Amino acid sequence: MIRLLDPAGFKTVPWKNGGGTATDFAVELAPDGDVAWRVGTAGILRDGPFSDYAGVARTFTIVEGPGVHLDFAGEGSRTLDRDQPTRFPGAPAPYCRLRDGQAATAFNLLTREGFASGDVEIRRGRAAEEPIAAAPVVVLAAIEEAWSLTADGETVVVGQGWAARVEGAAAISASSAIGGRAAIVTIARR
Repeated sequence: MIRLLDPAGFKTVPWKNGGGTATDFAVELAPDGDVAWRVGTAGILRDGPFSDYAGVARTFTIVEGPGVHLDFAGEGSRTLDRDQPTRFPGAPAPYCRLRDGQAATAFNLLTREGFASGDVEIRRGRAAEEPIAAAPVVVLAAIEEAWSLTADGETVVVGQGWAARVEGAAAISASSAIGGRAAIVTIARR
């Protein structure tokens, strides 16, 4: 029921515009062969436009670095601090400006409209197990420290930098030492 995702198997590719890199942790294809949803990180190295993802909802969270400013055509700018998930359409894509010129890493959930929807929560470590909302798919990415993940009585340790994918569990919980930080993703298929 729980599948550990080893960072040695994550695929990292440069962006087409050269402004960063994308690393996929978990991907699910739709019946038509295109991506239904994708979870991973983006290393943002310099100011520049994001790629257009028409028909995709993006949940974007800075997990390393001081944050970014996202400029949306006709909407204005959003200033994003660390650990604050924000959702926006994949197109038209915003222009990203680094804060103080410092590189940043974002945690991304991309869901294709009509095929999947989802949410991202950044969780802080506490000594006690805390429940995670049940969903058809749950992904836990251990950003800082190791995390204990339990799904329907099965428990695994998710090391820092690793992730885990859970499908179909009725009861899910997680814990980490104080100072731990994880991205918890819940995904519903449509």
